[in-house]
Amino acid sequence: MCIFDTFNNPIDYTMKNHTFKTLAFLLALVLAFSSCASTKIAKDPHAPYLGNWDYAVQDLPVDIDGTFVLTKEEGILKAQMVNPMGEITIEDITIEEGLLKAEFDVEGNFIELEGTFEGESYNGALFVQGSEFPMTMKKLAE
Repeated sequence: MCIFDTFNNPIDYTMKNHTFKTLAFLLALVLAFSSCASTKIAKDPHAPYLGNWDYAVQDLPVDIDGTFVLTKEEGILKAQMVNPMGEITIEDITIEEGLLKAEFDVEGNFIELEGTFEGESYNGALFVQGSEFPMTMKKLAE
């Protein structure tokens, strides 16, 4: 028995099944590649922290605020603190399970940062010569 379409043309179901199987395979292939790409991005544990953050350090003779730029180059975290007084590069920085620790030198003063990220916020302290100063950050929209 042959089946005809509305224009009285014979319908070849084997061709339609083959086309459908090919399209289904191609769709599955595209989805597989796209999920691999998103998995690769999600595997970087530092991804949520990378980017620009507004920061403020309180209780100094003059409160300091600016932009904290956190990047990752060749698997190594780096940061820059940019404010109206200048720019400080931080190369000794780690983030493990949301805990940031960093050490750097500014004009002969050894400075440490330590604090915790919670979503789009950071609360911690900046330590200079035995003194502790509160530091907060909020992630900027990209």
